Amino acid sequence: MLRFKLHQLQIPSLGRYFLPLPKLNDAQIAGVFSHLAGRGFKVQMSGGPGKLTATKGAQRIAVDGRLGVAGSGSDMLDAIAPAIPSLLASRRADGGHEGDLGERYFSLKRSRGSVQLQLFPRLESLRAWTSLRRDGLCGLTPDEAAVVGHLLGKASSSQRVECVTAIPREGSIPLQIGRNLYYRSEVPVAEFVSSIATIYTGAGKSACYLPRDSVIAVAGMRIDARISAEELGEWCLLD
Repeated sequence: MLRFKLHQLQIPSLGRYFLPLPKLNDAQIAGVFSHLAGRGFKVQMSGGPGKLTATKGAQRIAVDGRLGVAGSGSDMLDAIAPAIPSLLASRRADGGHEGDLGERYFSLKRSRGSVQLQLFPRLESLRAWTSLRRDGLCGLTPDEAAVVGHLLGKASSSQRVECVTAIPREGSIPLQIGRNLYYRSEVPVAEFVSSIATIYTGAGKSACYLPRDSVIAVAGMRIDARISAEELGEWCLLD
C-alpha cells in the first residue's frame, strides 16, 4: 500500500490554499500536467523547471513539482488528490535517481569550525512564514522535520541554535506578528529538534519554528549530509 497523507493547508492571511506534495521528478510532473489537462484545465509549464500553472474557470492552480507544493486561491483536493496514487506508483516503477536527495532539502556551508544550514522548506519561509505565524499555523512537513532531525540529531547538550519559539527563554527578543507574540530565542539543539512544530502537530505552546530565512548556524559540529529515503517516511517516496 502506497503511503502518503494529503494535508491541505489554508492560510487565511494570504487568501490561499497550499497542498504539500511529494518532491516530483520530471516524469511525475508530466503526469500532473496530463492529469489536470484531462480534468479540463488549461495547463502550461511556466515559472521555471518543474513548475506549471493550470486554469479552469475561476480556479488557478500553481504547482512546483521540485519543491513539492501546489497553491491556489480555492480548494484543490478534488483536482489533485486523484493523481497521487499513480504518481507514487510511477516513482517506484521508474527506478531512477535524479540527483542527490539532500540537495532537495538544504545546502550546507562550513566556515572556521561552524556550519550554516540553508533549508528549503515548502512553506516555512519568507512570506508564507510570516502569514503562518500571524494565523497561528505551521507548514513544516514531516519529511522536512525528519531532515532537521537528521542534520542536528548528533549535537551535544551544550550546542544551541537560534530559532523562533512560542514561549520566551532567557534572553529572548519578542516578535509581534499580527495579534500573536513569538520570541527570537536561542535554545539547545536537542530541544529544538524535539519541539519543532509540523503541519500535523500544529502551533503548540512549547513549539519551536525555523527562523524566517530558514538558516540555522551551529558552531563546532560535524554534520552528516547524506539523507536516505527511509528517514523521510511517508512524505517522500524516492524515485
